[in-house]
Amino acid sequence: MIEVTVKVPKDVKDIISSTSETLYVEALNQVSFKRIAYLQKQIEEFKEKIKCYENKYQKDYEDFSSNVPDTLEGHDDWIDWTYLVKVTNELSQKIDRLRLLKG
Repeated sequence: MIEVTVKVPKDVKDIISSTSETLYVEALNQVSFKRIAYLQKQIEEFKEKIKCYENKYQKDYEDFSSNVPDTLEGHDDWIDWTYLVKVTNELSQKIDRLRLLKG
């Protein structure tokens, strides 16, 4: 566990000092809900781009990576496709961690 310190204006401090911990839990739930929705949208956009490469080469990423065409376009596509797959996986992991916050 870590402790988080938040600086707020004095007027806000007076308001939240009388609230229970439940407010903070609910705030974290709302933030994680919105962040998950945003990340899922990004993942869908990346998956659409990945699908374009799969259609272009009629292969999935693993098959393509094991036999990248020896052309400038092939190498450029491999670099872009690798990035898309990596970022999609990282975003999925972030979503999994955010779901832990939601319980």
